[in-house]
Amino acid sequence: MSYLPLCNIVIQHQYFSDGLAQSLRLTAAVPTQRQLQNAQLLLKPTKQGAVLLLDTSRRDIAAACCEPVLTLYFLLYSDDPLFSSYSLPQLQPQQLLYCDNRGAIQDDATLRLHSGPEVGSTEIISADDTRLAGILSTKGKTLPVMLLALDITALHIAQLTADNTISYLLRFGSRQSVWRYYLCGTAFTQPLRIQDMAQQTQFIQQDDTCLANGRVAQVFDSAQPLKLQQFSPYRFQLITTVHGSEKILIKRLPVAVAGQIDKAVVNGVASHVSEIYLNY
Repeated sequence: MSYLPLCNIVIQHQYFSDGLAQSLRLTAAVPTQRQLQNAQLLLKPTKQGAVLLLDTSRRDIAAACCEPVLTLYFLLYSDDPLFSSYSLPQLQPQQLLYCDNRGAIQDDATLRLHSGPEVGSTEIISADDTRLAGILSTKGKTLPVMLLALDITALHIAQLTADNTISYLLRFGSRQSVWRYYLCGTAFTQPLRIQDMAQQTQFIQQDDTCLANGRVAQVFDSAQPLKLQQFSPYRFQLITTVHGSEKILIKRLPVAVAGQIDKAVVNGVASHVSEIYLNY
């Protein structure tokens, strides 16, 4: 057997520091598993996503199975229970994403399988979408994040060489939220402000609030939503004023993390909010 990559499937995610989507796995739908076997094609996971391999010693069989076109369906699942908390677009119950290669868009050296720079609301479908018929049984099963359809042609099989492998791209964005700091404790009795060391983000002090434990906290909201990231680059300092002079009270404030996004009204607007509590 001698295998050639028929196509690479590259899955990226802005949340992760290396840019690659972690905890996502691509599997062939049940009907496609039989088609892959008949066409002597092999789906193999890679660090970047997955690769579809052709057994060149059976090229004639594969070409016959793809005459004139064979549509393969793949299911993208996440093994991370927090995936939805840091990923865009936000899916509601009984929703998933759908992408195919019929309108692929050039994106550097790859062909992007969604209309925007990242997967977006355009790609959202419902679990009862007709495109799922016969491909995915949703009764009593966890929905995949995405259904991916790839058309493979006999011509593609016949002309495949080591130099013309296609790379398809799926890129997920990272969710954004207003970062809200609750500052509670005796160390926070003096006037406070939050400073961005990169001088790009501003924080607005809101009215003090009474927490569930009865303690009063000072509240600071970021002036705009901030991205959640695996290793956040944000460096915020807490500055206090004592006897007319400013000093750094906390050199680097903790950052928002996945799984802690809630909804709240910020300046009269319903927003996604990441709450961060400090008690000194």
